[in-house]
Amino acid sequence: MDAMEPEPMQPEVQLDEDGDVEDMHAETNASFSWARDAPPVQGAFRLRCGHTYHMTCLRTWFQQKTRCPSCQQEFGKVVGKQPRLGTFSWHCENFTLPGHPDAAKTIVIQFIFPEGIDDEGKSYAGRKPKGYLPCNAQGIILLELFKVAFRRRVMFGMGESMTFSSYRPTFNIHIKTSSSGGETKHGYPDETYFHRSLGELKANGVSLTDLQN
Repeated sequence: MDAMEPEPMQPEVQLDEDGDVEDMHAETNASFSWARDAPPVQGAFRLRCGHTYHMTCLRTWFQQKTRCPSCQQEFGKVVGKQPRLGTFSWHCENFTLPGHPDAAKTIVIQFIFPEGIDDEGKSYAGRKPKGYLPCNAQGIILLELFKVAFRRRVMFGMGESMTFSSYRPTFNIHIKTSSSGGETKHGYPDETYFHRSLGELKANGVSLTDLQN
């Protein structure tokens, strides 16, 4: 096996209604307890970083992001609205993606979401998107970050698909659904894809520091 090749474990990540998601919610909710020792201010709440906001505004903000709006200090982990039921698997195939001559193999990733009901009781259509990553340092880093994003339910959101006219999982963090065709065809080559993906991951609370834990 190539030294850079990820371990062929699939499906490695699987979510169900009794999985890790509930524990993640507990971590997120704990963010509001870190300023208990702050001086009391009517209708306000001071974060550990020292910035103060109206409690109602802060609760609304923390439903989407778990960092201070001013200094961007992180508080807890973001947990998204991705369907609770789903799988994420991957394997390697022997072909090279355009623009990545250093990678003799390609990581093929597969997400499977059966049709179901979301957290708000709304029915959604199923989806089975497949994607491609180069089997090199950049591709393996993105694979590991995608695992984190999937576990935290932020890899996908929920929304109306204009293409399929249905309510279903939608990309928060975009994957390359084609192995060729360039950026306009959601494929390779695409010189900026790695850095754009890091930006989308960071916007959803996932960063390289998560791989150090």
